[in-house]
Parts: sequence; structure tokens; C-alpha cells
Amino acid sequence: MLTRRALLGTSVTAAAALGLDADVAPALARTPVAKFVSTPDFFNGDVGDLRVLSNYDGGPNSVNSSWLAAIDKCLAAVAAHRPDAVFVGGDLVEGRWNLDTTGRQLFGPVSQGRDARSIADCESAVQRAGDLYYGFWANLFSSRGLTVYPAVGDHELLDDRPAPDQNDAWSPSGRYLAGHDKGEKDNRYYLVPTCKDAWSRHFTTVGGKPRFANRPVGTATGKTAYAVDIGPQLTLITVDVFQHHDDGVRLGVFGGQLSWLRRTIRAAKKAGRIVIVQGHIPIIMPVRNVSSGMLHVPEGMQSKLYAALEEEGADFYFCGEVHDTTVHQDGKHSVVQISHGSIFRYAFNYLVGNVYADGTTTLDYYEMSVEAASAEQTLWSTDRRKWQRTELVYGDPVRRGRIVTRNRELIKHTAKLGTYHPAHDPWKYEGTLHPETVI
Repeated sequence: MLTRRALLGTSVTAAAALGLDADVAPALARTPVAKFVSTPDFFNGDVGDLRVLSNYDGGPNSVNSSWLAAIDKCLAAVAAHRPDAVFVGGDLVEGRWNLDTTGRQLFGPVSQGRDARSIADCESAVQRAGDLYYGFWANLFSSRGLTVYPAVGDHELLDDRPAPDQNDAWSPSGRYLAGHDKGEKDNRYYLVPTCKDAWSRHFTTVGGKPRFANRPVGTATGKTAYAVDIGPQLTLITVDVFQHHDDGVRLGVFGGQLSWLRRTIRAAKKAGRIVIVQGHIPIIMPVRNVSSGMLHVPEGMQSKLYAALEEEGADFYFCGEVHDTTVHQDGKHSVVQISHGSIFRYAFNYLVGNVYADGTTTLDYYEMSVEAASAEQTLWSTDRRKWQRTELVYGDPVRRGRIVTRNRELIKHTAKLGTYHPAHDPWKYEGTLHPETVI
């Protein structure tokens, strides 16, 4: 396998001989000005050490040595690329923290009513659970010298639930609207602001003050959306696609956040920068998917979010939610959407991006497969239905595709990052994704 070090020392002629386009090879013969990894939905489960709690009862934990080894192997693969930044587009946790189906009360008492006492108890539990799980999650990156930029996903908001319409997945009615829990009490809608606050205290504020200067100040998303420059050529814009309003939670980007998004893309493109917008849910459908609620922007390419990306010239829209990987581009010079990431107990995948001074961007896609996992599920979560596999063993990373772009044109897009054909798809996750092999 050709290493990056070897490629950097390769002549243009030799690079072309390796199958690279002649107009791409000059850029790849130089050192990138920015390097990143993107892996949404890491973990999509509650992972943390409950033993640090003062009221820990000696019962099941949310992490063990097998999981720590699996995490170490996967994050070591990420760190080996020496990225300037890691992007995680939401669903860091399981997050059903307004429930306590086993009655342990590790984060305090909870109930699902809309009365003041129930809401206050759940708000406290959300903050305590967030401190434990987000704190553990963030330390996994900082302890490895990795700078991480996450987004808010539905699991940060207590997880979506079945509903007649996607925009009703968090209902102010106080009841589940569909699914096997239909008619049962549900106070998730009333806890969304607290959930966003719990997340922001770990990722977008420091000592109560904003971490990022560039954000939609004066809007409800002022602590959950932000922009940051990574090196001289790359801007990452993270958006909050969950608008909490009187009638529920609307999926997309609207109002002041939308105006800010447009201004920020426009300014970055005027400065000659590559722009990646990171949000949790896809815009363009269909996409490959595994064990997903399939949240997406309902209006698709007719949405205000897509119009902003397209009209202002964003290069990429990165998203998660669907737990498999698909590339979409509607026109030759349109924004490129890449849905990717996965549920850690089933699979791990990531993009490695390099941005070069001439605007060329390369994206290499890697998958790491679960080689063995226990049928037993003893890793604790506040919802018994979401306990995770006790044992987990990961294999080595395998590259499954490459993209080369310049000026929003896909010069190369291969293998799983190539054109998606739903009816004839050899690349989708299947088979050994759920091995359940008893170790």
C-alpha cells in the first residue's frame, strides 16, 4: 500500500502512473493545509464509567475492558492520520435520560409527566447524565490529543420516536403518538432546551462563556451552532437541525440561524476557503441505512437549508443519522452530501479529508468491522431496551472508497463513495454487521 509519506515524495509523473488524474497529482504531491476525520454517530450509545458517581450501587456499568479496548483500537486508527480536527455529526450518546426502566435512580428520580415536579426531576437527571456521559466521551478525544467538533443529534434530545410526521417526533401533547409506546406519557418535548444546555456545557461553552466567536448570536441556536476555521483553507460550520417551537421540533435550519449560515458560507467562500457544513440529518434521499429512525429534512432539496448550501456555494454537507455511507450530488457543481458514521456496537467508519492550497480536497473512506461480539447485553443504559453488547472485538481499518474534488466537481469518486444505485448495491452494510458471536 502506498503511504502518504511516499506519495508526498512522488513526482507528478509517478503519481499519474498510480492512476491519479494529471490535474490532481500536483496538489497531492504537496502537504495538505488542513486534515480532518469525520465520524458521525460515535457512539450512538451511553458509554461511561458509572463508578465515579457518589451513589453508584455496584450494579451494571456502562463501559468495561472489552469496550475500552475496542474504543482504543478505533480511535488509534483515527489518531494515526494525525488530523487537525475530528468532526462528529451528532448522536454521541443513547440519551434516553428521562427514563429509568430498572429503577436505579443513578441520576435521580424521573417520571414522564408534564407537571412541574416531573419536569424538574428530569431536568436534573439530564444534566447529571450529561456530565457523566459527555464528560467521558470528550475525554476519549482530549486524552489522545484529538480536537473534536460535535453537532447535536436526536439522541442528544432524548432520542426521536415514531410519529405520523417527522416534525411530530417530539410532541407537546405529552403522549407518544405512534409505535409500541403509543398513548404512554412522554415529556421529551419539554426537556429539549435542557438537553441542548447539557450538551453545550461540554462542547460549546467554557466556564459559561461561548467557546466560538462565530455563532448565531441572539438565536435559540446560539449555543448549538458554530463555525470554526481549520487552517488557512477550511471552514467547518456546524448547524442545529432541531428547531424547538410551540408545536414541536421542526427538522431543518430556519430564521436567524439560516441567515447566519448564509452569511458565514458567503464570507468563507469569498476568502477562498473550502466549506463543510455539518448537520445531523440528511437532506437528499434515499441513502443507505441500518437501524435508523431515518430522520431527514422533510422538504429535501426544496428546503431552505439546501437552498442556502447551494446558493452560497458550500462544498460539502456532512451528516449522520442513517448509520451507513452514501454520497449524493444533484448537479456537476452542486454541494456534495455525504451521510456516514455508524452505531458503534455494530460498526465504525470514518472519512479522512485532506485540503490542499489550490482547493483540491481528497476524502478517503475507511470501515472497521466488528469481528466478534457477545449475544449477552449487560452494558447499562437508562432504557433497558438499549443496553449494549458486553463484549466487542474490532478488526483493522479497510479503505472502501475515495473522492477527489475541486470547485465542487467530483473529479474522482470510487467504490462506496461512488454513484449510489439502491437496486444494485454491493456496498451496503449487511451480513456480519450483527454477528452476535458468543466470545
